[in-house]
Amino acid sequence: MRRGLFVSFEGVEGVGKSTQASLLARRIESELQREVVLTREPGGTALAEKLRELVLSSDVEPIDERTEALIMAAARASHVSQLIFPSMSRGNFVVCDRFVGSYLAYQGYGRELDLDVLKIIAHFASFSIEPDITFLLAIDPALAMERKGVARDRIETESAEFFSRVARGYSELALSDSWITLDASRSVEELHEEIFASVLRVVQNFGDR
Repeated sequence: MRRGLFVSFEGVEGVGKSTQASLLARRIESELQREVVLTREPGGTALAEKLRELVLSSDVEPIDERTEALIMAAARASHVSQLIFPSMSRGNFVVCDRFVGSYLAYQGYGRELDLDVLKIIAHFASFSIEPDITFLLAIDPALAMERKGVARDRIETESAEFFSRVARGYSELALSDSWITLDASRSVEELHEEIFASVLRVVQNFGDR
């Protein structure tokens, strides 16, 4: 099977993940001449987008932590089976705004659910697929929320303590060899250049797959 490269972006709200994911996807297509699937979590498929709307909406009845975690997992299962896995099988690159890292950081550290249980659920829902490289855009959570502006969904209205736990979780997850932590307080252009250079190194190491 000719497998494409899988890149994910992680970080708290307002850190610039979506911007960097979009810039990277366009750069890969223009300079490496590879087809790129740009996607996000929760989301990416019709079903997963509906689950995203459900879990982020402030208009529905209260959602407890376990229910939230299971909805997120269901969205990921649809996303991986219907979009990510088929795209990679065709040799396409996949650039994803959030993946399992967010699940563990938010539902595990943020919601303080059992990490070992969440890892089992994540492994099942993701079909054991892991990103080849994960970029953690790190910044002080308070500054990130200031950048983000007015909270627009249920997660964004969480407390400063919640986001501090999420940031701490990210720091621990980023100890993995496949993660690269970047200072997100730098300019968009500077961050993009470092991200693209890192992707190029991974592509060269893996060869043309």
